[in-house]
Amino acid sequence: MNRAIGARSTIFTRVSDWRVAVAALALAIIVLLTCYWQTALSLVWVWDHDGTYQYAFLIYPLSLWLAFNLRHQVQANSPVPSVWGLAVVAVLVFVWYAGHLLDINLPQHFAFVALLPALVLAFWGWRALSVLAFPLAYLVVFAVPWGDGLVGPLQDITAHIAVHALDLTGSPALLDGRQIVTPIATWMVADACSGVKFFIACSALGCLYAYLMYQRWWKRALFVLMATVVPIIANGLRVYFTILIGETWGLKYATGTDHMIFGWQFFGTVLVLLLLAGWFFRDPPVIRELAPARGRKLAGTRGMVWLAAIVLLLAGPVLAAKLAAPVHMESMHLTAPEVPGWTQRQTGADDWTPSFKGAAGQIRASYQSAVNDDVVELFHAVYTGKPRRGHTLITYGNDVYDPAHAQLLSNASRSLHLADGQHFTAEELHLAGAAGPRLVWYWYCVDRRCTGSRVLAKLAQAWDVLRGYVPQSSVWALSSPIGQGGLAQARTKLHAFARVLPVTGTPHVKPRPAGSGHKP
Repeated sequence: MNRAIGARSTIFTRVSDWRVAVAALALAIIVLLTCYWQTALSLVWVWDHDGTYQYAFLIYPLSLWLAFNLRHQVQANSPVPSVWGLAVVAVLVFVWYAGHLLDINLPQHFAFVALLPALVLAFWGWRALSVLAFPLAYLVVFAVPWGDGLVGPLQDITAHIAVHALDLTGSPALLDGRQIVTPIATWMVADACSGVKFFIACSALGCLYAYLMYQRWWKRALFVLMATVVPIIANGLRVYFTILIGETWGLKYATGTDHMIFGWQFFGTVLVLLLLAGWFFRDPPVIRELAPARGRKLAGTRGMVWLAAIVLLLAGPVLAAKLAAPVHMESMHLTAPEVPGWTQRQTGADDWTPSFKGAAGQIRASYQSAVNDDVVELFHAVYTGKPRRGHTLITYGNDVYDPAHAQLLSNASRSLHLADGQHFTAEELHLAGAAGPRLVWYWYCVDRRCTGSRVLAKLAQAWDVLRGYVPQSSVWALSSPIGQGGLAQARTKLHAFARVLPVTGTPHVKPRPAGSGHKP
């Protein structure tokens, strides 16, 4: 009798503990949404405006549904708040703050999404986190828009698969960067042809399918591997069949609406076959119950951890608001540098249009060699102060070419020696546009530190801002059309120009009179 009364008392206490713990976590989530509302809006904007991530609207509902189905396993143990959860919350708030300070969306989006699992750990403890591991990990991996860096590599893989398939079936084809040259046409493997949308969506569906259908870890791992490899191969075959259709029946059947319909039908068929293949090897469902925990923490300690977690959530936005003083936008009038052995021309190339919005000043200039007719285009833009919304050197939309008017064929790194003795690695882009192919070299400078890497430039800016310095950042880009001499001749021209270009880390600036109203 006493044993039965004790069991009922334990169950009642556990239910009461969970009611309080759920209410506390709900309060923390409300604080998270309120304080980081702008980040949430930014995340939803990316989902809505970038077709690659529109599937992400389903990730939160799916994760919530999975977590709800695990509620009985979670409630099998009393909530035991974890101090380690506080540490994770503190780290993520710092990551968000650093992203906000440098105006970088990705760390802000990641921190916002990852704060939910961190709060579960802080409020409910390790056992609850272990039960909810998959729904929370699924949320962090697929709700954050991280796939932009996959576009280029997937384009390259797709182009190689298509060309090898054409060779195997006896269709002559030549691969030039991301262009496939065949007897009747030149086919461009553009960003939209990379298959990144199908790759990420299929990976997300594959992870969910493996979790629901299999119990053995090796089956889950194998199906997830298939869900990531199959869309890559399928996209290469889609491009192959598209080219084959165009070569056999004519270009009108391989482009336009027919091309889009074929692509969606092909991807749909591949996805159905993948899911059917996995269905035949599914495992019977198993209901797992965790043994109740032996120990519990005192309510006072629990309340302190919960309060500390909410205070940490508030710390990031409060600190950001205190340091967000109005910034005076310094305006600059840049002049094109004098380059020994090169004469500045009046007109530049219309087919090469770098875009860097919010710069304090920028110039475009065209130079002709005094020795021969070689022409090199120069672009230079300067940003002053710490990165901020609308005035950020490295951000979405700022690029050394316009993707709407040019396609990237290939990219590489080149070692540069400038006139002032600087030596660093710049980035090289091989572009194809309406006016013909073009070679572009570009690099970033943060004060006197120059690099072709966006990541290293961002880290240099972060280091200056965190030390209290006011960085001056800039981008330099050189461009030359690729003529009869090919890439080798274009690289020779850019090397010759760069060796005498007076880049000192400080732009050529003429003070602008107050109220002049002149726009750079």
